[in-house]
Amino acid sequence: MAAANEKKQRSTVPVKPENSALADELRHRLKGKPTAAGFSRSWIREAGSFIWDCVRIIIVFVLCVCFIFGGFGAGMLLGYASTTKPLSIGDLTSAEQSQTSFVYDSEGNVMAKLTGSENVDRIYVSYSDVRHTYIDEAIIAVEDERFYSHSGIDLKRIGSAVLSAIAHGGKATYGGSTITQQTVKLISGQDEHSTSRKVQEWFSAMSLEQDLSKDEILELYINLAPMGNNYVGIQAAAQNYFGKDARDLTLPECALIAGLPKSPSYYNPLRETGRRNALRRMRIILGMMRDQNKITEEEYQNALNTEVVFKSRNTKSVKINSYFTEFVISEVISDLSKARGISKNLAASLVYNRGYHIYSTMEKSVQDSVDEVFKRQSLFQSKPAQLVSYPEKPNGSIVVINVQTGAISAMCGGYGEKTMNLSLNRATSTYRNPGSSIKPLIAYAPGLELGIIAPGTMVNDRKVYLDPNNPKKAWPVNYERNYAGAMTIRQALVKSRNTIAAETWTKVGGDTALWYLKQVGIDRTAEGAHPSQAVGGFTKGMTTLEMAAAYATFASGGTYTAPYGYTKVLDSEGKLVIEAKPIKYRVYSKETCFMLSDILKGVVTTGWLRHYGGQIKNAKGKQIDTAGKTGTTSDNIDKWFCGYTPYYAAAVWYGYDNRLKQTKIPKQDWYGAGRIWEYAMKAIHKDLPAATFKRPATVVKASYCSKSGMYPNAECKKDGTIKSDYFVKGSFLMPKEDKPCKVHATPTPGPTKAPTPPPEDQNNG
Repeated sequence: MAAANEKKQRSTVPVKPENSALADELRHRLKGKPTAAGFSRSWIREAGSFIWDCVRIIIVFVLCVCFIFGGFGAGMLLGYASTTKPLSIGDLTSAEQSQTSFVYDSEGNVMAKLTGSENVDRIYVSYSDVRHTYIDEAIIAVEDERFYSHSGIDLKRIGSAVLSAIAHGGKATYGGSTITQQTVKLISGQDEHSTSRKVQEWFSAMSLEQDLSKDEILELYINLAPMGNNYVGIQAAAQNYFGKDARDLTLPECALIAGLPKSPSYYNPLRETGRRNALRRMRIILGMMRDQNKITEEEYQNALNTEVVFKSRNTKSVKINSYFTEFVISEVISDLSKARGISKNLAASLVYNRGYHIYSTMEKSVQDSVDEVFKRQSLFQSKPAQLVSYPEKPNGSIVVINVQTGAISAMCGGYGEKTMNLSLNRATSTYRNPGSSIKPLIAYAPGLELGIIAPGTMVNDRKVYLDPNNPKKAWPVNYERNYAGAMTIRQALVKSRNTIAAETWTKVGGDTALWYLKQVGIDRTAEGAHPSQAVGGFTKGMTTLEMAAAYATFASGGTYTAPYGYTKVLDSEGKLVIEAKPIKYRVYSKETCFMLSDILKGVVTTGWLRHYGGQIKNAKGKQIDTAGKTGTTSDNIDKWFCGYTPYYAAAVWYGYDNRLKQTKIPKQDWYGAGRIWEYAMKAIHKDLPAATFKRPATVVKASYCSKSGMYPNAECKKDGTIKSDYFVKGSFLMPKEDKPCKVHATPTPGPTKAPTPPPEDQNNG
């Protein structure tokens, strides 16, 4: 038996072909004579064979490509995975309940409380408080049916989304993201539509599933999901849309809220069309919950028959935060988001709900002075009766900066009482053309710094043709539409001559001028250089905050400090969360700042501002040096005043919001910005000691002839044209004795007349 089952060994001895088994088989089957060639086949078989060969070649090629690039693709996946940043969620998951955060002024006094009852745009709620409702079932039904069974990504859902996209011309009828993936986006703030971003999102989702339980992930989602109208999280949605806490939500209310994150603006319950859209989506979600056995048929029918009652818009008053408070909160949220690599939504949830202590730079006495001024109708409407027919009333904004620290001391973003949270802050969010207030920043200060001009440099106010698009037309023209001839740089700036500003800008160079402007925090380099910028013509205007910080550079002696509104943030245990580290660097020399400041003192002293007090004096009548510059757009749409003392710098914008149409400022209010600035700064400085702008030892006074700008001589003295002004010691711009005035040249002795010879003696010869 064993022998029978043994395999026969094959012989390795070669045999002749004619003796092979194959030859025997052929001889056995061969009958008659051949009638056709043995290789002859029909064309159909030949074509089929060719096609099959091509198919096999393509298959082999695809397999080779997969083999070659499969490793590369795997490498890419590993590369994307290795660059995935870990998610920062410790603060949210470590606390069991929301805690009140506080904002303090510069003296440590509480200026705002950030609590759920006072700030209803985002309120953290624990999942355990709402799990008895239908909110989790509704969210899972519409967003992620297999939430409790997948490990962060749902391959089946991804595949279905791909097939859906193919079936609908490239647009899927639903997404492939799980609740975990959406939570990752809400934490990180990243929502790029790229392969690398999607792969990193997958790995982050799987990592999050390993670190947190399903309930903890769901808790993050319900607190970070956008709910429209700046509301974030289900608690904010419940309170603002239904006037109740999330723990009291009914089944239809849960279904409606669950549908909002898909498109918060489209399903906005505060708009009539949005409410109809939201109610339609609610019914769809209720059907999905029934189909997935999350609710019974009876619950489904009862929910459909239950009227959803929305909250009245004004049923509950809330604490109104000041412009400064809202600015500080937004600044902290932005900095925290950048520092920790998290979304602004997550950073905001931390700021509002984790008992943070935010120490701002607001100086209460300064802010109180500003607030009082911005409630004075007479400063904004000198003749209210004439504005009755206007579509809106005039408005304004102010920012005050401490010169010594560069910190923001006070801010007001609108006239009158602030009536709502997150309203327009004109101090930080409104961009308006600066008019002539830009001249010191983009022309004169760079010119002084580069040694191109000095206060006593003589220039000629005349027609110029500086418009590259229209070189035959005189441009720019002065506000008065005339030309004053010879004058100094000091006079040109005080009188705000457009022609001289544009010529100075040309000497500085457009790109260089924009570079200096960028150095003081106003980056408009993307616009490219154009002469119109010398007189305030920009595509993108400036904010009040930008202008205040830029002028503070001159007041500080040339050091620019990026404006900041807080110093540090501590958590509920007193540990440092984030600290402000303001950027500081020198832009201008002390010589430039002193000479420019001395010129700008003349704007306040000799211009129309002298009618409102001119140089600021304290309560004891002691003078505090004051410098500043007005700004007016050519159509009288915007008015500015930007100025400073040795203590504070401030910028004021005045005008109309122009929401309905452009409104020109009436003539009686042309000086509105200057009036507001003067009243505010007087109040701020009333208890401060006298102060002056300190002159560096390298700045000296030198005499010159006001007609030539050259070193004066005796004839200049006779003509009464000798003036003096500041120059940098040793500068080539200083009048030099060896180059005296040529206009008043000292007369040189002419050729003397030869004496008449005596009459010839008649007796001689």
